[in-house]
Parts: sequence; C-alpha cells; structure tokens
Amino acid sequence: MKRFAIRAASMAVSALVTVAVLAAAPSSSASISVSGAFSRPANDMGAVFLTIVNAGSSDDALDAARSDVADATEVHETYQVAGGDAMRHIPSLAIPAGATVVLKSGGYHIMLIGLKHDLRVGDRFTIGLHFAHAGWVDVPVVVKSF
Repeated sequence: MKRFAIRAASMAVSALVTVAVLAAAPSSSASISVSGAFSRPANDMGAVFLTIVNAGSSDDALDAARSDVADATEVHETYQVAGGDAMRHIPSLAIPAGATVVLKSGGYHIMLIGLKHDLRVGDRFTIGLHFAHAGWVDVPVVVKSF
C-alpha cells in the first residue's frame, strides 16, 4: 500500500512539473499582433478593417472570425468581375512570417453579416480572430465615420 501511495505521489508531481513547463513556454500568439481595427456605420452588414503583423519566424493564417454583433463573421476578399467588384468568403488568409497584412476597403476584410443592431459612430465592440498557429486573438473595434 505504501508503494502505491509513493508511486501515485510521484506521478502527481511529474504531472504538475509538466503542466508548469508547458504554461511557462512562450505562446505562438505572441508573434501575432493586430492594430487599428475599425468599422464604419452600418445597419445590416458591416466590415472591419485592421492591420495584422506576424513578428514571428513561422507563417500563420487567419482562418476564422467571430463577433457578438453579427449573426455571422467571416474573412472576405474583394475581387474584380466584369462591371465592378464582388466579395467572397475565403477559408484562410496567409500571414507570412515577418510580414504585415492590411485588411482594407477594396481588399481583404472581416465581414459582419446580419448585424444584431446598427453600428453608429463611436460604438465599440470586440471581434475574435482565429489564427491557425496563434489561436484566438480578441480585437477591440471602434466605429468611425468616413
């Protein structure tokens, strides 16, 4: 019985040490930073524009988005078609190591589909961006007039 207790205590200490080492390890999300997030006033669909910097040495990818202000939040791109521009959902946006990717009007952006309330100048809300390696990053957004 004493052997069993000693073995169980040893396993528990080993597990705690492993958890402590993993918790102290640097997170890959430290290499991704997001800044300048803003939206424009909107009443049904809106968009968020921002800048993503990957200061790390490994490529990453933006592959999902979420928000409480809309029924759906998606990564989109604007592309050219005969007679104008069109938009489409993209499953992933590459964020190369050492690169800055700007999401802007007429290019890549975060689409807010089915807004739950109007977005008015001065409103603030949060979106979540999911990166394949860095995980979820919460981003504050302000509604600006342009």
